Amino acid sequence: MRLSNRIEAVFWRWTEKRVPRSRQVTLRHRSIYVIPSKSSLGFTVAIFLLWLLGTNYQNNLILAASFLLMGLFFVSIIHAFRNLSGLTLSVNAPSPGFCCQMVNVPIELSTAENMAAHDLWLGMAPDGLAQADVPQGAAATIALQVLPERRGWLQPGRIIVKSYYPLGLVRVWSWVYLDTNILIYPQPTPPTFVDHLGRGGESEEGARIQADDDFMGFVDYQPGAPLSQVAWKLYARGAGLHLKQYGGAERASFWLDYENLTGGVEQRLSGLCYLALEWHQSGRDFGLKLPGQTISVAAGEAHLHQVLKALALYQPESAK
Repeated sequence: MRLSNRIEAVFWRWTEKRVPRSRQVTLRHRSIYVIPSKSSLGFTVAIFLLWLLGTNYQNNLILAASFLLMGLFFVSIIHAFRNLSGLTLSVNAPSPGFCCQMVNVPIELSTAENMAAHDLWLGMAPDGLAQADVPQGAAATIALQVLPERRGWLQPGRIIVKSYYPLGLVRVWSWVYLDTNILIYPQPTPPTFVDHLGRGGESEEGARIQADDDFMGFVDYQPGAPLSQVAWKLYARGAGLHLKQYGGAERASFWLDYENLTGGVEQRLSGLCYLALEWHQSGRDFGLKLPGQTISVAAGEAHLHQVLKALALYQPESAK
């Protein structure tokens, strides 16, 4: 490891010790940093020139202007610090997201009853900052975005909170570590099935339909439908792929089977995630079969979340 990387790692460990990871963090003097901004360079040069002119020409008015600007600079440091001091950041329960898709992390900002916070900039990356203001005695919620690169539990990294209030002459900032976990589902991508399943993507035993169900007609083919429901006669006449639709007391049910897909672990999980979303949208009853884990056939939002959570947290035997 290079020396610069070691120094950076030590610095971030030091900042995290000063502001321990928690679901709610209040900024105090230990965690707030203040330095002059780039804009203050020209301001300082102007003060120096005024002082130099006032001294050389013994002009008390020019000297008073230079001292006034100098006092304004020091007063802005105090106001900039007070703008962040006492600011409380808390994380709300974030909704699950998908791998390689932006996920929102809702952050609630609040201050003391007699305080307000102006012109705040927050973000998890220097290029993706969001602006917020917190009124006096009120709270504000801002959604920060993070791009997950893998499925499973995601713990957001450090959050920067900075401001140039009130005059832009001083930069005041802090690093915050919020303790929360976001469930990240696999990235949904169209699956690739094993050869013997053909385009249907399910074995014939993947669906159950009562023998005495009434035939209702034909519907357009949907990926993952069992071969037993395909209207092969229509397909032979060049009418395209259609499915036979039946009506009766028992609905058709399907299985998301890990073994029916090809590719690596992540490719299979992404394909199962894609099918779960498609089948849920079409109102199907389906279950999930993973190596060492089975989820019974059901339907609804809670069932979909259960299936997607199992896909997100699945660990192959070789990784355990």
